[in-house]
Amino acid sequence: MLMGVFLLVTVFQAGLVYAVTTTVVPLGPVATPGAPAATGPSPGSQLPALVSLQAAFLASVAGGVLTVPVRVIVQRVLVSDRTERIPDEFVFHRLGWASLNSFVGSWVLSLSFLLVSLLFVGAGFWGLFRVIDSETSAFLASSQIGWVLLGVLGLVLFLPSVFLGINLLFAGQEIAVQDKSFLGAFAESWRLVRGNRLPLLLLVLIPMVPQAIVSYGMFALLPPLAAQVVSLLETTVVTVVVIGIMARAYVQLKGRENVRI
Repeated sequence: MLMGVFLLVTVFQAGLVYAVTTTVVPLGPVATPGAPAATGPSPGSQLPALVSLQAAFLASVAGGVLTVPVRVIVQRVLVSDRTERIPDEFVFHRLGWASLNSFVGSWVLSLSFLLVSLLFVGAGFWGLFRVIDSETSAFLASSQIGWVLLGVLGLVLFLPSVFLGINLLFAGQEIAVQDKSFLGAFAESWRLVRGNRLPLLLLVLIPMVPQAIVSYGMFALLPPLAAQVVSLLETTVVTVVVIGIMARAYVQLKGRENVRI
């Protein structure tokens, strides 16, 4: 039941973000016959980039208000051994505190991840094209070998972002289960993953790589709207699977005796 609710609210949040960022809803008066055509994007077309970004932010905040408390409860249930029914304390024990810290922490993590990515990937490619000559630049930009080399470089430059994400992998569990603030959860997660970063990375990649391949195939074979729906459902299921895997890994690294619930 709980997992079903989590799936529904996650689909709702992702669908809300997708809907408000890709569809123009007519808000003006209805056009009358013989009147000049209204200027601006037509209903159903994609929003301009700047408007789409603002809409995505607002939709993410609104959706997060619904999904974060459910995610906190899901993490408590999966970390515990009591999966037959949801104990009352999993729902009522400082849920507001945990939800607030989870919400703020997720935004801090997302922005940090974005900044690190821009710093290393952006600066790396900028520096590369500053030092190479125009002939080499044209080769990299126009040949398949050049694209492969740029892709490999991009993956290497992306490693610091992956390192950051892996180190903060258990922040959500620390907030939900141990009543930590998001800063305390970041610090404890960093301590927990020490010496286990590569195995944890593999645990995350095992379900996500097939999901990415299937999503790519869906967009290649299905109409855009159908592909979006299938990809949304698939991503939600994989998210639940990853949360379950990380809950087991968290208990193993933390030690059952050190878990409060």
